[in-house]
Amino acid sequence: MKALHKYWGMVILAFALMLAAPQQSKAQYGNDITFQVFYDELAPYGTWIYDRQYGDVWLPDVPADFRPYSTDGYWAMTSYGNTWVSDYDWGWAPFHYGRWQFDGYYGWMWIPGYEWGPAWVNWRVGGGYYGWAPLGPGVGIDMTFANSYYIPYDYWSFAPYAYINSPYVSSYYAPYSTVNVIYRNTRVISNTYAYNNYRYITGPRPNEIQRYTRSRPVVYNIRNANRPGIARISDRSINIYRPTVQRADNVRPTRVVDATAYRNANPNQRIAIGENSGRINRDNASRLINYARTAPADNRIVRETRGGNNNSGNNTSPNSRPSNSDRGLVRGGNNGNTGIVPNVPLNPSDPAYNPNNNRPSVPRTDGQPTPVVRPGQPVLNNQQVQPQRGSRPDVQPQQVVPQVQQQNNDAVRQQQQQQQDIQRRQQEQIQQQQRNVDRDASRSDMQDRFQRQQRERPSREAADQAARQQQEQVRQQQAVQQRQQQEAAQRQQQEAQQRQQQDQARQQQEAQQRQQQQEAQQRQQQEAQRQQQERAQRQQQEQQQQQQRQQQEQQRQQQEQQRQQQEQQQRQQQEQQRQQQEQARQQQQRQQQEQQQRQQQEQQRQQGSRPTRQPPM
Repeated sequence: MKALHKYWGMVILAFALMLAAPQQSKAQYGNDITFQVFYDELAPYGTWIYDRQYGDVWLPDVPADFRPYSTDGYWAMTSYGNTWVSDYDWGWAPFHYGRWQFDGYYGWMWIPGYEWGPAWVNWRVGGGYYGWAPLGPGVGIDMTFANSYYIPYDYWSFAPYAYINSPYVSSYYAPYSTVNVIYRNTRVISNTYAYNNYRYITGPRPNEIQRYTRSRPVVYNIRNANRPGIARISDRSINIYRPTVQRADNVRPTRVVDATAYRNANPNQRIAIGENSGRINRDNASRLINYARTAPADNRIVRETRGGNNNSGNNTSPNSRPSNSDRGLVRGGNNGNTGIVPNVPLNPSDPAYNPNNNRPSVPRTDGQPTPVVRPGQPVLNNQQVQPQRGSRPDVQPQQVVPQVQQQNNDAVRQQQQQQQDIQRRQQEQIQQQQRNVDRDASRSDMQDRFQRQQRERPSREAADQAARQQQEQVRQQQAVQQRQQQEAAQRQQQEAQQRQQQDQARQQQEAQQRQQQQEAQQRQQQEAQRQQQERAQRQQQEQQQQQQRQQQEQQRQQQEQQRQQQEQQQRQQQEQQRQQQEQARQQQQRQQQEQQQRQQQEQQRQQGSRPTRQPPM
């Protein structure tokens, strides 16, 4: 019974402390949210700082080599185009709303926005690579397609065509030392998708990826998740938390660091490495995180909003989100996402700008001293505090009152902080006591039974012993059941880890198989190209040989024709010579005949002139 009374007493005390504790603002989840959800959900994963140009911005608690849309995530093709699927629990917000900016002191910081998108990046293609880089604040879609829009080389990530939609795309990134060379061989991808009067940058289309990879990528449908968290893929669908963000006044982070004040106080603890390197100093980033979470609130650097968003009508402090006209963000609508509002930095000299969110003290003009508020004693309306007798200030009230009131306000805030710390420690103690209730209850029961045994008659010892044994058996059974439950939970956890490892191994095997298939296809293509080249070379050689044979045949025919012509000429010459010889011979014969005839005539003439001699008888 004592243990039971003790248990219920602690429960009642815890309930009373929870009622007395200051209420934190809780984000209301649904189809419509405000920036308050961003502030509350992202606070455990980073630091909110107040920037005079962009308002409340968020610094993620990430490794030194973190880059938006590059670290711990991959691209999935959806009906909206290439959609970034982040492995971070907080990835649903910074990669689909707002813009990223690399600050020369704080490094990567996220500026919240109102419009959801698959990814706010600029795309390029060429030289065997797809490339992308985050868009800065105040950049419209049409501006990204202009050649004059420049993003530093260190912000870009490039991956080969074949691996753009791979879950392990980060394993295939081109080295950052080669980004500038790859960038010069690329061009801007200007593909967009229009839906409900909004335009989104889609990146490469499925048919373009298919042309390079020889396989059509899977196109997923986007479904709306009910709560923030990691995007889940199932049955060709991606479940993403993407509510509509509404504008609201008096929403602010619970704790926020003044960016200018912290930078001035820590000039040598720069988080960014260089102006545009895209890399951060992890040690300095950890110092900022620890300082933001442990430093006393409401000092000149760290401010805390107590009581959450109570809409009490207080003046808007620098913690509150500036209006859209002050943020320089691009809004969609009928204008096609091209409207740009210039960033207007807040002027510290403006009377409306009050970093400490404290109303300045105004000296009283009614001749009465300004009331001094002591910690724990608030001044009611129309209440006047009389000055102490015998005390006389050494200076004028107009000079003392603001300083005293500021000190009193600081004391009140310090006391409230101490009370909150005490209540928080008490809650932790109650929770620890509640965790030890079961253990303490069993020990208390054993002690109560022992005391009753001493007071009761000896005849009850046997019954008490039996009861103790039974209770001990029950306790042992409970202990066995607890061990079994723990073992079952451990087995389930081990099985889940094994399944996860098996899934990872299977995915790795599938990736290796896909890579091997791609390598086999490449080898087949290379072999086909080699065979085709060999066939082309053989055909070319055969054609050359055929041409050579034809040329030789033509040369032979020409030679034969020349030989025949020479022979014909020789025969003609010989025939001419023979005819000439024949003519010469005939002429010679004629001459001989003529000569013979002349000789005969001469002889006959000679014979006619001589007397005719009679032959002797």
